[in-house]
Amino acid sequence: MKLIMENWRGYLNEDLDPSNIYTLGDLMQYFKNLEPSKLQKIAGKYGAVVAKALAMGTGVAVDATTGGASGGLGTKLGAAAGMAVGGDVLEKLLTAAIFAFANIPDGSYTANDGSAASFFDIDDSISTFLRGMETKCRNFLNPSIPEKEAFEKMKEIVNQVASGIPEEEWGLKRLSDILNTTTQRILDANLLQQDRIKVEPTG
Repeated sequence: MKLIMENWRGYLNEDLDPSNIYTLGDLMQYFKNLEPSKLQKIAGKYGAVVAKALAMGTGVAVDATTGGASGGLGTKLGAAAGMAVGGDVLEKLLTAAIFAFANIPDGSYTANDGSAASFFDIDDSISTFLRGMETKCRNFLNPSIPEKEAFEKMKEIVNQVASGIPEEEWGLKRLSDILNTTTQRILDANLLQQDRIKVEPTG
């Protein structure tokens, strides 16, 4: 577990942590403030796409992080630069969050408080147990198969909601208004449904 937490803390944005991200605008600002290399490291291929979309304040990032104060200028800039705009960017942004915030230290946020941490984090003890069991304690950094399956289900949910939110509402739209479940709940349900293993969270 220590390795998992140290790996994640190395990429923490000290100006705004996931426990204080409540809106899509907050989320965009968080990723925008990360160095592209760090964003890609914690969110993989989705981090690379988001980094490109948020680069130099172009695209929908201008509109979302200003609460629409740019009057749509961001979208126009993004289109002119040949960048994806609209639901596609939002889908990639939320998908990046699924992976980037999966290993947040327990106790650093309040469960079910509507923050990005509460929606995307997985209980440390469950992650450690599943990864240890799957690799015979040789690798605690890479997600286990049950975790990956939970990520994929959360991605499906994100894909469904992303296209239904007008771009001018992104800045102030709360995560709790668009998401009705968490990665942890999906993982718990999958484990119980498939009768793989029953693990009780420690917190």
